Amino acid sequence: MSFGDNLKKIRAEKDISQGDLAKMINVHATHISRYERNLTSPTIDVAKKIADALEVSTDALIYGSNEQIINNKLNDEELLQLFHKVQKLDDENITSVKAMLKAFVFQKDIQKQLA
Repeated sequence: MSFGDNLKKIRAEKDISQGDLAKMINVHATHISRYERNLTSPTIDVAKKIADALEVSTDALIYGSNEQIINNKLNDEELLQLFHKVQKLDDENITSVKAMLKAFVFQKDIQKQLA
């Protein structure tokens, strides 16, 4: 998702109008509209003001939520679902899953080096 898409989503989730956000950061509402339609991009200073006003990180505005970033980077849907399920386990089981993954990756790395 783009900055504008992320801005629109976060602003809507927080139930803040474009006009209200514009007032919060001292810009005209048309600027917010242009950002959300991806017609223009804010300066870094304005992006920081927007993030502060929405109480999110600038990363969330630029890159999206952590979940969106993970979903964009992890192409295998089944693996993504498994990771979501693992996150719901208790700490001891999560540690076990991490240990198994590390051992598997280590084994593959060694096999690759020996080949």
